[in-house]
Amino acid sequence: MKTKIRNNIFFKYLRECKIQKFKFFFVFFLLCINFNSALATSFFSASTLLKNIINKDDPTTYKDLIFIKKEVNKNFDKRYGNEMYVATFFIFEAKYEFGKDVEIWVNSEFGSHENIAEIALKYSKMLGKVPSFFREELKWVVIHGPWVDKSKCTCHWYAFRNEGVYIHTKMVNEEAQQEVLIHELAHVTIDSLYYNSANEIIWTNAQKQDAKSISRYAESNPLVEDIAESVVAWVAVRCKRDRISKKKYKMIIKTIPNRLIVLDDLIFGNPVYPLTCKK
Repeated sequence: MKTKIRNNIFFKYLRECKIQKFKFFFVFFLLCINFNSALATSFFSASTLLKNIINKDDPTTYKDLIFIKKEVNKNFDKRYGNEMYVATFFIFEAKYEFGKDVEIWVNSEFGSHENIAEIALKYSKMLGKVPSFFREELKWVVIHGPWVDKSKCTCHWYAFRNEGVYIHTKMVNEEAQQEVLIHELAHVTIDSLYYNSANEIIWTNAQKQDAKSISRYAESNPLVEDIAESVVAWVAVRCKRDRISKKKYKMIIKTIPNRLIVLDDLIFGNPVYPLTCKK
């Protein structure tokens, strides 16, 4: 049985309303300084190594999805380079039993109102499966379509620190999407707690003590991608140990023990529901 979206006027509104032009959000210009072009195809978050550690059978704190409005706006879309472009979006509010609510912006390119609603619903539920702390700084999620020529793809999903996540459908395998989402939410909520902050030395000391990184992607980008990659590994060993092999578990524990301790101190001090996590 399909989940219904509360708000009976939704489809009637979509049929009848005319596109209105609004002022562009200049705030995106300011956010550029914190933009993470996070190519979330790491050896953990989107590979066969740790895919599907959170899956369709896991609970979600998702509660409701409410249509807000249809709006023409200027936004980022890596398919068109680094400049913002104008598009029409359907904007929803995803509500959760626990943790902050999130705005879901769906590009009108998906066609029918039913498709747009289903896409908003899918990713709203996915957001409810991660530790609620990971949504602490998340304000919005923008969902675009895939690259027509995937060989030209520069970013699959990407994030703004302390703001939001951009998702391109069909660019990440279904069984890895939840892990890639964790990666991106780490950029949004956790990056700024260490990178370019007074606490950066805590992370860099852990990096030095570990000597190795959890993936080549993290190793190549130690002050951009290392936290996001390590957070995916943390979820695997602290929350979903039963879904990874003993070999993978030992490899993670041996490779980044000090980073895991830093993340223990941070994440265990915040809500991890609906996951059950332990050291």
